[in-house]
Amino acid sequence: MMRKNSTRNLMQGIFAVIILVSCATQPNTSRFSPVYLTNTARFALLPAADIEAPLDCAQQISLTVGGQEFSMEGWLTANENGIDISFFTSMGIGMGDFSFNDEGVKLNSPVFPSAFKAEYLAADFQLCYFQGDALRKSLEAIGLTLEITDGTDDTGKLVETRAISESGRKIIEIKKSENAIQYTNLLRGYGFTLLSAPDSGQEAE
Repeated sequence: MMRKNSTRNLMQGIFAVIILVSCATQPNTSRFSPVYLTNTARFALLPAADIEAPLDCAQQISLTVGGQEFSMEGWLTANENGIDISFFTSMGIGMGDFSFNDEGVKLNSPVFPSAFKAEYLAADFQLCYFQGDALRKSLEAIGLTLEITDGTDDTGKLVETRAISESGRKIIEIKKSENAIQYTNLLRGYGFTLLSAPDSGQEAE
């Protein structure tokens, strides 16, 4: 019971940071609720066709906020038609589902606070997995910049780094390697790591 309560409290703490921003928004005529990457920069979700490559894989998901970490499992399917993620505990118990396509976005989970807007989950996914040129154009339209650099890690593996900045100040950093994504939101103070299972295949055929 203590583990269950601490898990729920941590999840609520992680999303409280986003909820404070997502609830204080201006009227919006889009079918999607607005996503504020900063207090003033409102990001418009990109069409599903702007994904960099199709994905169909199992993932280990680690969420971090305030020095605390919560882990769960997921199965991700994403392509030009949309995004679908199913969440599970390490024991295989279902923790909810998320879906996004050009018609809407939906999140069903007892773990996520009811005030949490699913569009914020979609936005973080798009910043990690969508085409750099499409993201750069959208971000520049709201006063943000995207810099993408290629390099290697300590083991020699290729790593792509995406840095999103406002007025020269880095607010989001994303490091992508073959089977891993490390996302750090420097402005909001949270982050996550997505580790794709080697035998599940990250890119779909």
